[in-house]
Amino acid sequence: MEEFLSKIGLYQIYTLLEHYAIGNQDYTTPFDFIGKTFQYKCEKEEAFRTFELDLDEATKDYFGSKDGTKIPRENLIESKLNYTFKVIGKCKSCNNHNIIFLLNVFSNNPISNILNNTGNIALEDQNKWNLPDTHIYVQKVGAFPQIKILPSKIITKYFNRETNQWYFKGINTLNENYGIGSYAYFRRIIEKELINIIEDIKSLPDSHMVEIDKLLEKHKEYPKVSTIYDNIFEHLPNSLKVLGVNPIKLLYNQTSEGLHSLTEQECLEKAKSILKLLDFVIKRINEERSEIKDLKETIKGLK
Repeated sequence: MEEFLSKIGLYQIYTLLEHYAIGNQDYTTPFDFIGKTFQYKCEKEEAFRTFELDLDEATKDYFGSKDGTKIPRENLIESKLNYTFKVIGKCKSCNNHNIIFLLNVFSNNPISNILNNTGNIALEDQNKWNLPDTHIYVQKVGAFPQIKILPSKIITKYFNRETNQWYFKGINTLNENYGIGSYAYFRRIIEKELINIIEDIKSLPDSHMVEIDKLLEKHKEYPKVSTIYDNIFEHLPNSLKVLGVNPIKLLYNQTSEGLHSLTEQECLEKAKSILKLLDFVIKRINEERSEIKDLKETIKGLK
C-alpha cells in the first residue's frame, strides 16, 4: 500500500490483496484505508514527509451507516467488488498540506457480500463466490494536486539541463499512462545521450578502453551504422554484463521503430523498458565512479 500511494501514478493497477476469501475483508470499504501512511512531497515544507490517509466526513457518514456484516451493495457491480471514493492524505509534519486521491478498488472475480462467516449463515451462502484466484486491485483515477514524480539525484547530476527536462517529462507522462508522449521523450534522450554514455563507460574499471575507442572512431566515420552498439558488449565492464544481454544495444534498438507505427500500449511498454535500462546503466556508471573516487582519496591519504 505504501508503495502504491508514494510511487504509482494514475490508472496503473496495483495488487492490494491476493486470494481473497470470506473473513479476509481488507479493502472492501473505504474505512480500511484510514490510517495508512506513506512518504510524499509536502509542498509547504518542500520536502518528503509522512502522510496519513483519512476520509472526509461525508464519506464516513455514508459508509458508517451501512450494515457492518456485509459489503455495501454499492461496492459491488455484477457481484464483483468495484467502488470509487475520495481519500485525503494529510501531512503529519506541517498538519497543513493535504493531497486528495480518487481511488478505484475492484476484484477480478465475483465475491460474496458476506464479510465474516459468523452467526447462522447458510453453508451455501458462506461458500458463494469464494473463488481461490480472486484478487483485489486498486488504481488512482484522480489526484489533486497533480501527481509529479521527481527523478533521483543520481540522474539529475548525470544529465544536463535539457536532458533532465526531457527525463522529467518522460517519467511523468509515463506515470500518467501516456505511452506515445513518454516514449517520444525517452527516444530523444537515447538519441542524444547514448554515445555520451559509451564515452563514460570506457573509463570504468574492467572496460576495454582501447577497443571501445576503436568503435567510437568508426562510429564517427559512419554514424548511421549500428556497429558500435552491436559489438560493444564484450568490451563492457562486468557490472554492465550481469544482465547477460547487451544493455547498450537494447537501448539503441528502442529508437529503431517509427513512433507512429506503434500503438499507445506498445509505446507505453517501450517507455517502461527504456526507463529501467537507462536507470540501470547510469546507476552502474555512478557506482563505479564513486568507488574510483573513494579509492583515490584513500590512496591520497596513504601518501
